[in-house]
Amino acid sequence: MNAAYLSIALVVIAAVIFDFINGFHDAANSIATIVATRVLKPLHAVMWASFFNFLALFIFGTGVAATVGSGMIALNMVTPTVILAGLCGAIVWGLITWWLGLPTSSSHALMGGYAGAAMANSAILHGWRAAYDPIIASGWVWVIAFIVIAPVIGLFLAEMSMKIVGFLTRKRRIKKPDLWFGRMQMFSSAFLSLMHGANDAQKTAGVIGGALVTAGVTTHFTIPIWVLILSYTTMGLGTLAGGWRIVNTMGRKLTRLRPASGFCAESAAALSILLATLLKLPISTTHPTTGAIVGVGAARSIRMVRWKVARDIFWAWVLTMPAAAAMGALAMGIALWSGA
Repeated sequence: MNAAYLSIALVVIAAVIFDFINGFHDAANSIATIVATRVLKPLHAVMWASFFNFLALFIFGTGVAATVGSGMIALNMVTPTVILAGLCGAIVWGLITWWLGLPTSSSHALMGGYAGAAMANSAILHGWRAAYDPIIASGWVWVIAFIVIAPVIGLFLAEMSMKIVGFLTRKRRIKKPDLWFGRMQMFSSAFLSLMHGANDAQKTAGVIGGALVTAGVTTHFTIPIWVLILSYTTMGLGTLAGGWRIVNTMGRKLTRLRPASGFCAESAAALSILLATLLKLPISTTHPTTGAIVGVGAARSIRMVRWKVARDIFWAWVLTMPAAAAMGALAMGIALWSGA
């Protein structure tokens, strides 16, 4: 096996590990509400979510993958080692936040780790003034903006949905709301899981696609079908493993959920992710989901939201990109020091 294919093999292995961690780390986004409302048992919920994670492969294109793989970091200024170091940074941060039970963004950890490794490589080889050379600024503007926009959209849509639901139940237009919305949650949870797979699995596919170009295996950026199948399958398996620490935070600690509020939160989060996916933007599925859960709680009463938990989640969001970037840069520094 020559050096190019060995480097690709290492990147693919690291990408699969990250994708699996992303799946069980972000499983809470898909199943927290439906488990908290007791509509589905945990095992049934992760099986349901895994199926729709994978199903997204056959419905959505590769726009998000193209943005991550070639629209944020200049591929002519990175190597497979840079990509591998970035994945290592994202993996470490993902494991730390999973252990702490914090619903942070695996997506932003990936982008932060990748950027940190690329910047460290350029700075070490060409001087500190060249650190920002690999960064494609235009590719980061909307990605960073959606860190704020996505949870706000999720919160707004969820709060509006709850007010509509409240009006319908007060007017007795819906009889036995818990039973009715419990059934509807099957559809809203499936929709959210579908969108989770559509946006998140593409990020791993984009990173592998970028590695194929930097190793000279392909002459231009493209996503082979085997990369898509691998990414979506691994994401589904990771979701099947479940991230129960984060499920507890999302489904029980932020606010109390019932079938109606669970349906509203899932639908609002899914619509937010759909918007970003259509715009080919890699966003965190955690952000709109958390915003939506806060929104359904605030719609009932501002006191229904446990703001201390929300504050801890917010700070974890703020720290994710720089922390993962620092870890990616450290991994790149170790790689260069060791002569990799």
